Amino acid sequence: MRTNAKRLAEAFEPEYNSLSKTLKFTLVLDEEAIRQVQATSARPVVTPEELTEQVLELLERSIHLNTPKPVRAGPHGGSW
Repeated sequence: MRTNAKRLAEAFEPEYNSLSKTLKFTLVLDEEAIRQVQATSARPVVTPEELTEQVLELLERSIHLNTPKPVRAGPHGGSW
């Protein structure tokens, strides 16, 4: 977690619904964060809807890439 560095994004009003097991919050991106998100897209990101879609895609990729996966010893080896 950052302490002194300015965050590019802030989250406010988190709500966890234990019945549906969902998390809802307001996400605020500063101008630099918006530019960086736009730079990650192969197509132009102009509208707020396109920007939102790109942020969600980046979040999904980040979750997928950071999910622990078992390490295999070889092609048919067990996990270690």
